[in-house]
Amino acid sequence: MFSLLGIVNRVLKTASLHFKGLLMTAPGHASLSEIMTTSVVTVDISELVEEAVRLMVKFDIGSVVVTDKDRPVGIITERDVTRAALRGDSLLKLPVRSLMSRPLQTGAPDMEVWLTFETMLRLGVRRLPIVENGNLVGIVSEKDLTRWVLRVFYEPNLPPEIRTLVKNPQIEALSGRPRCPNCGRYQDECVCVRTAVTGEE
Repeated sequence: MFSLLGIVNRVLKTASLHFKGLLMTAPGHASLSEIMTTSVVTVDISELVEEAVRLMVKFDIGSVVVTDKDRPVGIITERDVTRAALRGDSLLKLPVRSLMSRPLQTGAPDMEVWLTFETMLRLGVRRLPIVENGNLVGIVSEKDLTRWVLRVFYEPNLPPEIRTLVKNPQIEALSGRPRCPNCGRYQDECVCVRTAVTGEE
């Protein structure tokens, strides 16, 4: 996949188009800021793998970025979970820090898309978190790259059915469930409020 798309991208990289009287860079020169998913699902480094897996299932995604004090420090993927399961580990109760991949391989918002193909192939990764000034600002996956290739192939006349395919879905929630400040449990599992009401009665 990557070698073929790399060839296509290199051809497009030299092209340009004239639109509405302005000379614009062709999609072959697109940067990651144009195709990345900006709502990134994260899990705190203090959490268990169980929470990371729950988030992947909930949002139907293949990875969760691990953060420490809101700074990205690692990533847990479906592949990491599968490998741990094959070893027979009781992985759900492991801390995410023990399973996450690190050091975290990242890209920058101004990184050109064609270079991302090469980078991900060289690193052997399917997702690339995007970091700017130490802050997590997005993530690029194989799906994002595939959408970009489809868009480049059909532009400037995107058929309606292709337009739907290349639209990047946005994730509304960014992280896991909030915890109760009193008992430390997840708020939807917390008994503090119920106990307080019972006591007042």
